[in-house]
Amino acid sequence: MSNKHKLRISLGKLSKKYKDSLFSYVKNVLEADPVKYLGHDLYYVCLNTNCFISNGAGKYHKLTMLYKGVWIGVIINNKPYLSPEIYEEIYRDIRTYRAAIIVGEKGVKNFLYGNDILEQSIIAEYQPLDQPVAVIDHLDGKVIGVAERVVGRGKIYQNIYDLGFFLRLWG
Repeated sequence: MSNKHKLRISLGKLSKKYKDSLFSYVKNVLEADPVKYLGHDLYYVCLNTNCFISNGAGKYHKLTMLYKGVWIGVIINNKPYLSPEIYEEIYRDIRTYRAAIIVGEKGVKNFLYGNDILEQSIIAEYQPLDQPVAVIDHLDGKVIGVAERVVGRGKIYQNIYDLGFFLRLWG
């Protein structure tokens, strides 16, 4: 394997800055208890520049454990975002959506291929929308990724990451 394609792995305890950002989002935007959904200790593992957040990490003998516990989120462009799993758990408990958009079939397909969400694909919006929003498939109610509204461009939401991201990244 050449150095150009060498996989760099780093892991550790999530910084206070990122943890505070996630806790603030869950508490103030989703209006839920961050400790209940995120736990106390959060960890990261980065594969090159792609970082994942979980509530467990560590070493098992001489092998590095890349993933342990619940998938809490990702770090993209130096900003943490929640995982679809956490959004779904919160929505299930609070019995409503917050900071979410429901997207029709064509929008879902385009989003899962890494594209942004256009206004005509949006079926419903749930406030607040000025923060990252969960993108929800209208057919099954599953969270398929995270987007952010593009300021000054109407109801266009930029794809931050979607479930197809991992296949495109390492597929």
